[in-house]
Amino acid sequence: MLLSPEKESMIRPFERSAVLIAILLLALALRLAPWGQNRFLEDEALYAYWGLQIATGADPMLDREPVDKPPLHPYTLALSFLVLGQNETAARLPSLLASVAGIALVYALGKQLPFPSPPQPRGNRRPGGEEVGLLAALLLALSPFDILFASTAFTDPLLTRLVLGALLAAAKGHMGAAGVLCGLAAATKQQGLLFLPLVIVVGPLSTRPRKSGWLRFALGFALIAGGTLGWDAARAQRPGFWQQGLISYGGLGPAQPQALDERAGAWLRLVGDFWGVPWLNVLLLGVLVLWAGTSALRLPHLPPLSGVDLALGAFLGCFLLLHWLVGFQVWDRYLLGLVPLAALLVARAFVALGVAIRSTSWQRVYAASLGLGLILSLAGPVAQAARNDLPLGGDHGAYDGIDTLAAYVRTQVPPGAVLYHYWLGYHYRFYLYGAPLRLHWYPDLADLAHDAYVYRREPRYIAFPTWRDSAPETGALASAGIRLAPVFETTRRDGSVSFRLYKLEGP
Repeated sequence: MLLSPEKESMIRPFERSAVLIAILLLALALRLAPWGQNRFLEDEALYAYWGLQIATGADPMLDREPVDKPPLHPYTLALSFLVLGQNETAARLPSLLASVAGIALVYALGKQLPFPSPPQPRGNRRPGGEEVGLLAALLLALSPFDILFASTAFTDPLLTRLVLGALLAAAKGHMGAAGVLCGLAAATKQQGLLFLPLVIVVGPLSTRPRKSGWLRFALGFALIAGGTLGWDAARAQRPGFWQQGLISYGGLGPAQPQALDERAGAWLRLVGDFWGVPWLNVLLLGVLVLWAGTSALRLPHLPPLSGVDLALGAFLGCFLLLHWLVGFQVWDRYLLGLVPLAALLVARAFVALGVAIRSTSWQRVYAASLGLGLILSLAGPVAQAARNDLPLGGDHGAYDGIDTLAAYVRTQVPPGAVLYHYWLGYHYRFYLYGAPLRLHWYPDLADLAHDAYVYRREPRYIAFPTWRDSAPETGALASAGIRLAPVFETTRRDGSVSFRLYKLEGP
């Protein structure tokens, strides 16, 4: 038998509210701690540039851009820019809001999803949604993985929260809203479609939608999908975002057999980074295995695995298997959507095993000890995430100083000057947006030398990141009679030089 969310909980209403508010405040504080420490990675700078093009009216339909993503994220960034202006904070704010909202959504989802009742319940007190929701919210709030993506401008935080919203709507039987939210997730990033099967399964496992409910789901999804495809068809730029996504990705097919071992290790390491404590990861996995074992043995007084649990576990496994066997890049952001689902499944396992405790008072002690134990166990990686010391989420030093370089160019480089670039194009488009410069991307050294010679009467500049070898460019320009005069340099947080700006002189 499955317990409804309304069943009696051992957590009193005022305690529940106080604990949830404390978790939300903790989550917000942890996500603000690394705020602004990183500059944008390439894709973040590109998405922010698209948002600026829309916000300023320079290209509201992105007709001149080879866009490889659906439209919801850049238009969300555009709205943020209109409110807060042209800056990194505006580009990051949607991710921060989505990340904190995700804590509340996970709580609500954990509370709403039906929880299995033990075959022989003890007394009137039956644990369920309240405990699961609060524990899942705490696990997500303390995830270094989730913390560090809250201060990025990637599409994935918004995508993940829309998926959670769709799951919650489906669990409540609001299938029309679930369809709309699924459509919005796919309108944020193509990978949103991968979560569609889970939403479709969760609905019937939580409620019994009528045929009209599925019709509303299909209509809601079709409404958003139609608007997204209509926007794409109305753009002048071809190909559309779906085809451009495959082009930008370099195609997508089965992973090379010889790379499977390495890919498996890389994906599993990223899963381990969800909470970042090896022994705790083993414990969490052990709790899931123990719960599965007790369910198979059908022990009395212990809740068995339910269809919801099997669906969550199967989805997590299939998602990882797909990313292992298909040639997806091993990028951390692809797994962001799994963190709240893993938190839900682990929370359900902990609560189920806690039913073995006979006394309600001792169950309260168990719940409090569990929460405190998680906070203490995760204090180390959480502190590292707050200090931005974990290699997750955004940049961690490679692009330090790009904003300082851009500020110098804006104020010290004459209007109409040429700024050559090969590696920094996406960053210049955002950080130098609207600057009266000619940005020239050189595809090869011959193009660089030729253009620099043709425009020898104009002020010409070039900046090199120190993590790239600039000797070929220097040699090619020297062969054309052009020398480089250093004018400015920036440093990283560790004091090392990050960028050097040169003025081209001669011939």
